[in-house]
Amino acid sequence: MKRFLFVLALITTSAQAGVLINSPYWVVGLTCPNNQECYAASNGSYTGSLNGARRFDDQVQAMKFLDSLTSSLRGKSPRLEQRTEQQCVQPSDNRNYQGRPC
Repeated sequence: MKRFLFVLALITTSAQAGVLINSPYWVVGLTCPNNQECYAASNGSYTGSLNGARRFDDQVQAMKFLDSLTSSLRGKSPRLEQRTEQQCVQPSDNRNYQGRPC
């Protein structure tokens, strides 16, 4: 019985273990004087920090946002930028991820 519980614990632990993957997201980068980093925070405001930027997991939604910018932001040469961040995801029945365990 102890052996069965030990094997069950190993199977359960490995089945629940997540995998660290690089997950893409999109932001709208801007060219701002005196600021190396400049991003759209809303369709009419901007920020000097990537943390304050409006983020999108879907490139189509990011393009719609880019198209909705006010004229003041359109004057700052907006461009869509793809970034990645590491994310821990759980394998599912229909999707297996390759990466380091997390």
